[in-house]
Amino acid sequence: MGERSPQGTCARWNADTANVAEGTWSGSVATCMAGDISADGRTNALRLFNLVRWLADLPAVTTEETRNQQAQACALMMTANDDLSHDPPADWDCYSELGAQGAATSNISGGPGVSSVLLYMVDGGNETTFGHRRIILSNELGPIGLGSAGKGGSSCMQNIGGQGNANKPWLAWPPPGAFPMQAYEDGFNSLDDTGWSIQSENIDLSAAQVTVTSAGQPRPVQVQQLSGTYGGAEAIRIALDGWEAEAGATYAVNVSGTSTPIAYEIQLIDCE
Repeated sequence: MGERSPQGTCARWNADTANVAEGTWSGSVATCMAGDISADGRTNALRLFNLVRWLADLPAVTTEETRNQQAQACALMMTANDDLSHDPPADWDCYSELGAQGAATSNISGGPGVSSVLLYMVDGGNETTFGHRRIILSNELGPIGLGSAGKGGSSCMQNIGGQGNANKPWLAWPPPGAFPMQAYEDGFNSLDDTGWSIQSENIDLSAAQVTVTSAGQPRPVQVQQLSGTYGGAEAIRIALDGWEAEAGATYAVNVSGTSTPIAYEIQLIDCE
């Protein structure tokens, strides 16, 4: 696995999560000024997004200034109204067309940019779509925009209409290989609660059957179809049925009932 060995994975995880400062926001709700997030806040958020994509064997993405501006105006609106909407009404406080464009094309969070990364990947409350997670794992992601109102504010990740071309036939979360338990939860929920997922642009998963085994023993799961076309039209949720994943264990996932069989192993590791 090279760098994706357990040792290499923990080294990358610990290095990339060493600085999770949210940065400072130069904007103002009182004057409806979108301002900007300081360079460290955007850099730290981008580093975590790319850490997630590295774990999934996907290429890194960069930010683009126009997208950053849309995301920043979006973050102002979400913060000013203490609410989240992909279609904010024109009578919202601090409404702007720029912010509305950002809201319509972004993952949005009630929290600041850096701490929202793992929230998107665990994706609590979105168990019928895993839309946030699937977009971040999209073959087409990039470039992106990152906007945040700093600690205590909201944030937006402008991501729709990407130009990436990773060309992966399928993507899973947790992904194949070594995977840190620190990425398995977000401080509120864990993947035990929300579920694992597999997504694809071309493999029909509508009749997918999934088995999970560990140390030769079956681990019961339930398979549910995910709605929406986020990051690929085909996607399933794998819900753990009466058990919890453990650090130090390896889980073999086998998917049948598809035109292309899918099989991989997840090695859960503790990087503390």
